[in-house]
Amino acid sequence: MRHHNGNHAGTDERNGNHKLPLNIEELVAAAEAALQRAFRPEQHTVGCAVQAGSGKIYAGVNIKACGYGPCAEPIALGAAFTAGEHVITGIVAVRRKERGEGFRIVSPCGNCRQLLVDYAAYAWVTYIDGSEVKHARAIDLLPGYYRTRWNERLGNAVVIEPWSERERAGTNGNGNGNGNGERDHSA
Repeated sequence: MRHHNGNHAGTDERNGNHKLPLNIEELVAAAEAALQRAFRPEQHTVGCAVQAGSGKIYAGVNIKACGYGPCAEPIALGAAFTAGEHVITGIVAVRRKERGEGFRIVSPCGNCRQLLVDYAAYAWVTYIDGSEVKHARAIDLLPGYYRTRWNERLGNAVVIEPWSERERAGTNGNGNGNGNGERDHSA
C-alpha cells in the first residue's frame, strides 16, 4: 500500500492513524438504514455511511434526477461536514440487491473516488472486489488522481490545480519532485 504524507482535507493521516479504526458492521447497518428510510425506494438505490474522527456516523442516499444526480457518498460526506466534522475515518456504500431482499456492499465510482481523495484521502473505504469485501485508503483506490492543494484561506475547502509539466516530469523547479512523476508532499 502506498503511503503519502500530504496535508489532505478530511484525513486522519496527520494523527498517524494507520489501522482500520472502525466497526464495518456498524457502518454497513447505517448505510442500509439510510436506504430503508429513503423517500422513494425506487429512486434511491445506494446508501452510504461515513464515520467521522469523532466516532459519529453520518449517512446519505443517492438522488436520481433527469440528468446525473449525486451519488450517496457526497451526500453522506456533506452531512458530516455540515455537522462540523473535519476528519473522516471510514466510508462504505451499499446497494439494494436486484431481487429486493437485502443489501450488498458496492465500490465507489470514479467520481466518488476523486471526491474521497480530495476530502478524505486517508479514510478507510470498504468496497467489493468480485465477491470479496476489501478495505483500502481512499487515496489507494485512485492511482494517478487529480492533484489538489490545501488552501488555508478557504478552511477545509480544497482548490483543484492541474499538475504543471515540471511536476509531471518529477520536479517542480524547487527540488520538491521525487523524480518519479509524483509530487513530494513532505516539502
